[in-house]
Amino acid sequence: MAKREVSIKEIGIVNEVAKVLSRGQSFEEASLDVLKVLYSFWNISRGLISLYDKNIKSLRVVASFGSWKKEVKREDIWDKVYKNGIPMFLSEGSESFFSVPIKVGGEVIGVLSLYKELGPKDSVESALEMLLIVCTMLGMAYKLDERMQEQKKEWEEEKEELTKVLQEKYSLEGIIGRSPAVKNLIELILKVAKTDVNVLITGESGVGKSLIAKAIHFQSSRKNRPFVTINCSAIPETLLEAELFGYERGAFTGAYTSKKGKFELAEGGTVFLDEVGDMPLSLQPKLLRVVQEKEIERLGGEHTIKVDVRIISATNKDLKKLVEDGLFREDLYYRLSVFPIHVPPLRERKEDIPVLVDHFLQLFNKRYNKKVGFDTRAMDVLMEYPWPGNVRELESTVERLVILKDGLITPKDLPSYLFSEDTKEKLKNLPSFVESTEREEIIKALEKTGYVKSRAAKLLGLTLRQLDYRIKKYRIPIKGS
Repeated sequence: MAKREVSIKEIGIVNEVAKVLSRGQSFEEASLDVLKVLYSFWNISRGLISLYDKNIKSLRVVASFGSWKKEVKREDIWDKVYKNGIPMFLSEGSESFFSVPIKVGGEVIGVLSLYKELGPKDSVESALEMLLIVCTMLGMAYKLDERMQEQKKEWEEEKEELTKVLQEKYSLEGIIGRSPAVKNLIELILKVAKTDVNVLITGESGVGKSLIAKAIHFQSSRKNRPFVTINCSAIPETLLEAELFGYERGAFTGAYTSKKGKFELAEGGTVFLDEVGDMPLSLQPKLLRVVQEKEIERLGGEHTIKVDVRIISATNKDLKKLVEDGLFREDLYYRLSVFPIHVPPLRERKEDIPVLVDHFLQLFNKRYNKKVGFDTRAMDVLMEYPWPGNVRELESTVERLVILKDGLITPKDLPSYLFSEDTKEKLKNLPSFVESTEREEIIKALEKTGYVKSRAAKLLGLTLRQLDYRIKKYRIPIKGS
């Protein structure tokens, strides 16, 4: 086939095809739009693009335009074009049939086929040349789309794997840390979550006892059922019984209707008794009945109601001491603490502080649209502070600093209560410490290079001008001068 120059009209069609392929669509969407371009600008009556599918070991139609009835399909010709990599042309009455291979490099990946009525001035050669250009563009678009899909898949797999690793290493339902204590906590949670035993979580205020209770619930078979929390210290004794067990109409003044208690509302799920050490002695026998018999009785009620709940309790008090003092029933204590979990305070697991700070920074930077970070000296201060309010105090401190500051947080930006006397003294003497250290390093470099300043500057990562300034500043004598 003799080479010829592409006409203005054909250049226009190729240009429209290029626009379609540059939109960033999937290959199948782009293929259909290419056929529409050929219909609009080149008057094809119908067109079809097929790709070789390795799974079915044959050509598969990815885009079709116009009416392709079975009697006018040309699977035999498509197969020949694909296998031989050579375009084919048939004249059928008023229409002409073209079938052209789609190639990537030397590899045939598919076939473009179409019907078109050629005019008196149209030539088969020019039509085939233009279609070969279009097919080359389709091949490049397919390869680009294939690479993008592969990259997308790799990114998704990497993201999924990274998320999985981070979750396994640093967190479980929001429990974040890398200390042996946190790893042990996660192991205990995963083990006890598979069972239905009662759990007693102990630890200081702010360590995250409620977080652990939720983690146990959501790792258990009850995760799709309610998780109901009640704070035993926040509700007056007169109302606590009604909250826990519910009441019948007329049970007391103002009880105009019946109401379910927390245990009924949590049916099939978990009841979390926060600050259980503050539960009044008068209610403890009724709680013991729920634990032992799995049944309750509403205030003013005459019938028992069976309940299926798991009980998780938490306290910052020493329940054993309360038992000794007669403030907590011994039998209830042993029923609630079948599986005890103690959460150590933050001051005993300081290696978790940087991980927690990073987590809270991400959280609050996103919430307040900020870009705040801590420099190493500020982080050292956070590591030294004992955090009596534990994780809750650390979270509040980071949030406040993100709100107030921008950029990098240094020690001078931190609230004064975070500094111990020892830390304050260290920071006070920091400038002189830095200067003495820098002076020593410069002297070492000069001695090592035989007092050749250009070599010493290179060794220190300074310019000659910067080195000269420091030599004068620290009054360093230069031997041989």
